[in-house]
Amino acid sequence: MNKKHICAFIIFAALLIGCAKKAPISGFVGKPLELTPTLKAPEDSVNCLFKWSFVTKPPESNMDVLSFQPDSRSFTVAFVPDVVGEYEVEFSMTTTDGKEKLKQSFRCSVIEDTSRTAQETAPPPVTVPAPLPQYSRPAPTATAPAPVYQAPKPAKPKSAIRGRKIPKVADKYTIQISSWKSYAKAEDAQRKLAALAIDAYIQKAYFSETKETWYRVRTGNFESYEQARAAMQSLKQKFPEEKFWIDFVREDQQ
Repeated sequence: MNKKHICAFIIFAALLIGCAKKAPISGFVGKPLELTPTLKAPEDSVNCLFKWSFVTKPPESNMDVLSFQPDSRSFTVAFVPDVVGEYEVEFSMTTTDGKEKLKQSFRCSVIEDTSRTAQETAPPPVTVPAPLPQYSRPAPTATAPAPVYQAPKPAKPKSAIRGRKIPKVADKYTIQISSWKSYAKAEDAQRKLAALAIDAYIQKAYFSETKETWYRVRTGNFESYEQARAAMQSLKQKFPEEKFWIDFVREDQQ
């Protein structure tokens, strides 16, 4: 291989490495970051299981798999960063027989939102009133009423996380085990849990944001969050590989 071939190979390899690095997703502390995997075709996700996890995060961050909303097994998720820093989130998609079909990583660069602080601390603009016109023989005129300033109404924020619009039962908590786009698969998961002496139920959820219907397999009806968390820790001891999370009991949608 001559020098020209070697140089061409080095340039080509550098271009490949540069293309492989995706620009990080920018976000702010306290504001939701939405993550959506890229598929070649929508049908690639049919009959597949999804999983989200944090690969790296700032040392001060308390983010974990329970921070993903609506849950870490959804195709599209969001999380609210709690500290400034770099986050790396990984998405994996497997078939129902456990074979990995897709894996993608998302780098998120999170900073403080200083725009509002700058607006609040900026001094108000100084205006100089125009001089009043002078008339030799002013005629009496009716004084127009001073205009009343009305502050514009703030726009209502759009919900950044799916599932919040589903009506909830106040002060009732439950544990989500899994979520399926097929009722038959949710029913099969429920039967397997029943064989392990776990009383589970299926809750139908329609996400108006994406116009999707999911069947969520859940267990328990707790009077407090602490009771639900204790029950979830017990489940984690029996099934350490599963990713459970706590939600309000939601009204089933027809």
